[in-house]
Amino acid sequence: MGELVLGLVFLAVSFFVTTAAAAIKSQGPRPIAGILRSAAIGFLALGALLILGSALVVIQPGEVGVRHAFGTVDPRPLLPGIRLVTPWSSVERFSTREEQFPEVGGDERETMDALSNEQMAMKVDAGLRWQIDPQQAPRIFTEIGAEPQIHSAVRNAIRKGVRDGMVQFSINEISKRTLIAQTMEALVDSALVTQPRAGGPPFRIAQVTAFFLRNLEPPEQVVQAINNKIAQEQQIETERHRVEVARLQSEQQRLLNQTLTAEQLTKQYLEVLHDMKNSNNLVILVPTTGGVPLLDINSLRNSLRGR
Repeated sequence: MGELVLGLVFLAVSFFVTTAAAAIKSQGPRPIAGILRSAAIGFLALGALLILGSALVVIQPGEVGVRHAFGTVDPRPLLPGIRLVTPWSSVERFSTREEQFPEVGGDERETMDALSNEQMAMKVDAGLRWQIDPQQAPRIFTEIGAEPQIHSAVRNAIRKGVRDGMVQFSINEISKRTLIAQTMEALVDSALVTQPRAGGPPFRIAQVTAFFLRNLEPPEQVVQAINNKIAQEQQIETERHRVEVARLQSEQQRLLNQTLTAEQLTKQYLEVLHDMKNSNNLVILVPTTGGVPLLDINSLRNSLRGR
């Protein structure tokens, strides 16, 4: 609109200069008349260029334009390229690229407060990517506003979807991260569809392209209770293992006492003698009431020599 006004001003100046040049020329040939005529032509060309420039709009890749003038919004979006519009129109531009939440350049994470099914306070760290539909840009501009208003509406929808999703799960179900994330994503996507108060069909503000549930943090007392429970379970498991080891040792000793009799020991002595019959060592049997000990003469001789 500014270029149009300035162009009209130059055209008006050109008209007045041309009129002045004609009036001076009518009084006789004077050099000033030619100078004024040349200036008038320059103002005319400059005004025409400004008016033409205000009628041409360049929409960059990744953008969509919405033309509006005097309270009326054109329902046809301006797609990327060079577009011809009425010079008195204004063009609002919107990004059609994927946007991030939290926004790039802001905080790297946004922790939201949410309640579980038991009404216990949870800390939810979630992020997502979203983008608008270029064909819906005129409706979005009419009902929501410019890009700052769109970002605000998207943030509200995200927080609503996250809280509505978290309340469907209990503290004991926080390990079901995939299911919780899918539920939150569906509710956020649903919250981005709005119904205008003035009537008309509902429309979508934006579309969720990716959802990330980065962290779920239960209350501190719940975390402490879970840690205590895990510690107790580990202690019980350790005690159970110790009792099982003691039982096995007791069972082994009982079996040993039942099988290791005097007859069994004598049998083992005889088996050893049988294995030593081909040995070069001199072995003497000394029968006693306590059993049949074996004396190794070579070992005894070597022991006596060492003294």
